[in-house]
Amino acid sequence: MKIVITGSTSPMGKAVYEHYSKDHECLGVSRSSGYDLTKTEDQDKLVSKALTRDIFLNIAHIGIVQSTLLMKLKQRWTLEAPLKKVISIGSLATKVPKKLLDQVGIDKQYLRDKHHIDAVSSSLSNETPFGQQLQFSLVRVLNYGQKTGDREGEPTCDVTDIVRTIDYLINEPMYVSTLDVRRL
Repeated sequence: MKIVITGSTSPMGKAVYEHYSKDHECLGVSRSSGYDLTKTEDQDKLVSKALTRDIFLNIAHIGIVQSTLLMKLKQRWTLEAPLKKVISIGSLATKVPKKLLDQVGIDKQYLRDKHHIDAVSSSLSNETPFGQQLQFSLVRVLNYGQKTGDREGEPTCDVTDIVRTIDYLINEPMYVSTLDVRRL
C-alpha cells in the first residue's frame, strides 16, 4: 500500500509511521519533511500527493487543518483516484461531559478543533449513502500516552491500540464512519 501520514513526527504519528513504513510505502508529512500545513499551498500540494496514494492517515492536529484537508480531499477526489480511505484521529473528549473535562483541565481550543473534525467527518461520511466514494473514517481516542501528575494512572491507549484500530479500518470491507476507542 501507499500511505500518507500527517503528523509523522508527533508521538502518535511517529509511531504509526514507523509501524507502517516497515511493509508499505509511506510519505511522512510534517514541517521537518517540508510541509507547513498552516499554508494553503502546502495543503494543496499534500492533497495532490494524497490522491495518488491508497490511504491517507490524518493524524496531525494543527488547529482545523485536519478538517480543511478532509474538505479539500472531498472536493478534488474522483473515481479514478487511487485514494480510497481517509482515516482521521479525533478525540473522544468531544463526547465526555463538560464537568469531567473541566476537572482535567482540557485545553478549550483543542476541544473546539476536535469538535470541528467530528462535524466535518460526520458530514462527509454521510453525504453519499451508497455507491463508490471516498471513505472518511474518524477514530475518536480517549487518552493517548501515559499521563502524569493528577492524571497519573488513568487508563490510556498506546500505539498498539491505535495501529490495531487503523488496521481494522484499512482492512474492513464495510464503510465504518466513526469508531470510539478507549481503555477501561
